[in-house]
This record gives sequence, structure tokens and C-alpha cells, in this order.
Amino acid sequence: MTQSRNCGGFVWAENPEEFLKIARDRGWQEALRNVQKKDSPDKLREALAPNRLGWFNLIDVKPSMRALDIGAGTGGIACQLAKKCFVTAVDGSEIDVEFLKIRAQQEKLSQLSVLVANAVSLPFENNYFDIVIMNGVLEWVATAERTDVPPMNQQIKALEEARRVLKPHGKFLLGIENRYFWGYFLGIPEPHLNMKYISLLERSDAEQLSRNIRNLPFREYTYSRQEYEKLIKEAGFEQVETYWLYPDYRLPQYIIPLGNVNAVKYFVNELLKPQNPDNNILYSIYQFYKFCDPKVICDFVGHYGFVCY
Repeated sequence: MTQSRNCGGFVWAENPEEFLKIARDRGWQEALRNVQKKDSPDKLREALAPNRLGWFNLIDVKPSMRALDIGAGTGGIACQLAKKCFVTAVDGSEIDVEFLKIRAQQEKLSQLSVLVANAVSLPFENNYFDIVIMNGVLEWVATAERTDVPPMNQQIKALEEARRVLKPHGKFLLGIENRYFWGYFLGIPEPHLNMKYISLLERSDAEQLSRNIRNLPFREYTYSRQEYEKLIKEAGFEQVETYWLYPDYRLPQYIIPLGNVNAVKYFVNELLKPQNPDNNILYSIYQFYKFCDPKVICDFVGHYGFVCY
């Protein structure tokens, strides 16, 4: 089943009201366990794992700071960050927001506020936040509402909004997949649509394929490293630091600066291990990284993290 962002959020529960009732009566963790699907990402682990904040080590978080988590979902980042500074968590889904309120109350997170908001029209004044986060969200922005506005335009608008509400010396953190991840060439399905090869196609061909197979337009755009950096600067950010988040942006174990070829080379030669030696595709990706020029590897990694200011 393909996940999609809409008013119901990442719809795991067939009955969202029952999901929220379980969260209120038996606890938010039990509610996530109750809707966990086999072979799906571990939602409870994502909501609790300390390395959800792993790449916050790249910035200096102070108790007096205000942070904004756009598309906060179940609060994997927002709830942990709220123990370090003041956090506002927003999501376009009323279900996700209500769940987050329940979690915040049960965890007694006094520094966390939660509200429904759209990434392309944030209800905050200019220059308000010290930190803005979009982790696994930008690709969904154009699916949040039915519109004829091209997906890239919607995504640039969301980036412009992040820049608008950020203080002049603040930091914007963006985590997202690479359109040209080497695994996609080997047949790993693109995760947003659960379809093989679609991100590698020309946009017009991907649009036609999406309509033929799922009867929906293709709006879950991801990009190359260079395209992301261009979009970010078009939105008004002057500086962009690009990182390889491994194994992914959800639970990063390693954070490798792609502007430092020696760091990439060291990681690949000394730290990188095959994720699953018995999986031919994953082992092929590992071999590609092992034997490829570090400068080339940077364009074919799975997940990017961008620190923008």
C-alpha cells in the first residue's frame, strides 16, 4: 500500500478515531504498536530512537532557542527536541496533530506546542525561529492538497516559507531521499510510490506511468544533490552544507560531509559494512560504494541531509 500525505496523515489505521482512543486510554506507544504493519518501518522505533536527533550535532541547540518541526508526524524529532529547547510542531494532518498532543501530554512536554498548518502557508511571523526542520516532508508537499500548481513550485514555496520564518542567523535542516539513489537502478522500489524506476524517468514519463498504474498524478518529486542545492538557494538560502545520512535520514548512524572527499573515502573504506550480505541488491550497492570514485558516490547515495542558512 502506498503511503500518502493528506488530512489523515500517514494512514496506518483503518479507523483513526479508534487509533486515537487507544492512544488516550492505553498510551501513545500502544497505539503505534496496534497499527504497525508487517514489513513497514518500525513506527515506535522511529518515534523513540535517540539518533532521530543524530544530525542535530551539526548545529548548536541552546535551551532558549525556538525550533519548528514541519510535518512532525508522530513526533520522533519534535518530542525529543522539546527536551532541549522550545519546539513548535506542525502537520497538515488533524489526526497526526491530535496524536502529538496526546503524546506531549503523556510525556509532560511543556516546551512543545502542536498545531495544524500547511508547509506552504505557515501561520508565523517573519524571523521567528532559530531552527526549522523538514525531515522526510518536502517530497509530500505537493500532495497535501489538490492543485494544478506544478510540484516543484509548491516545494519551492515551502522552502521559501521555511526561510521566511527563520531568523537571519538560524539554521534550516532538510532530510530527504536522493532521486538517483544507486539502489533504484538495481530495482529497489521508489519508497513514496512503491514503484520501480519511476524516479529515474523523465517527469512526463513518470507522470504517465503513475496515472496508468495508480490513477494518480506523480507529485512526489525528489531530486539530485545538485538540484536540491539549486532549489534551496532559489528559496533564499545563501549557504548549503550537504551530508550523506547513512543508512537514512530517519535514523542516521553516520553523517558524512559530501564536501569533503577524504571523509567520504574514509567512511567507505573503514566504516561502511554491507547492510545484508545475503541480499544481492544491497550487497551490490555496498560493492558499488566500495569500488567507485568517492566523487561519484556522492551523487548516488540514498539519503541527503542539508544544513542551510
